[in-house]
Amino acid sequence: MESNKVIVLFIPARKRMMEQMETFSGDVLRFTIHQITFLLSNIEAVRGQLQYSDVYLDPERDPLFQFNIISDFPEYRKSLRQQGVHFDFAAMTPGGYMAKIFAPCDNSILIWCDSFENSSNVSLTSWDEYRRF
Repeated sequence: MESNKVIVLFIPARKRMMEQMETFSGDVLRFTIHQITFLLSNIEAVRGQLQYSDVYLDPERDPLFQFNIISDFPEYRKSLRQQGVHFDFAAMTPGGYMAKIFAPCDNSILIWCDSFENSSNVSLTSWDEYRRF
């Protein structure tokens, strides 16, 4: 079933951090920017849009949102680290990989990957934030 409806998720960001959050969403997380929104996981019907807010979410308990990547999590994690993204943890689980990162506004984001693909043979055990569940 096809639909022309779009779901927009408003992402809270501090007013002085809007530009940093835009860069983080597009350049670091590699979301596709589309006008004033960005595509989450490249699904046309789901978009994220930064929204000024002073709402405080406890990053230890309340992830801002989560998204999945299709494959090669170790390479994606390496790319994020090279761009200065702070990780709370990166883990291998029985179902794949998961990580908790922090956006420039200190909000936490969960990343999942159901694939164990590691095409570049990145060493997992050398990660400071590595956990195995």
